[in-house]
Amino acid sequence: MVHPAIHMAALALALGGLGACGAIKDRVKGIGGGDVLFDGRSYRASLSAERDDPAAFTVSVANAGGARLAGAREAGRYEATKHCIEITGNSRVVWSTGPDAPAEALTLSDGALLLAGRCAG
Repeated sequence: MVHPAIHMAALALALGGLGACGAIKDRVKGIGGGDVLFDGRSYRASLSAERDDPAAFTVSVANAGGARLAGAREAGRYEATKHCIEITGNSRVVWSTGPDAPAEALTLSDGALLLAGRCAG
């Protein structure tokens, strides 16, 4: 038989651990949507997929200009990877305009980085 004090201590630890889950989720933004953190900065990325061909998509990452471009590239890659895993079960992307392109080949519109690609299923 387990001593009641040990049982209560275990229960307190378990409940404390559950409370920490919310704090961890608050620090790791992007789980379930919203902003993601790269290079210590927050980025808002959104993905649009074709209704009749969800493997084809575009990603827009807001406020991507200047020193924020490197993090914006990774935020866009993250959003695309997440999408491809959801629809194909793998993370492979064939980019038409991707995050690894030279800066001069990237498209910025109103400060947003625009990427396009297709999930390779």
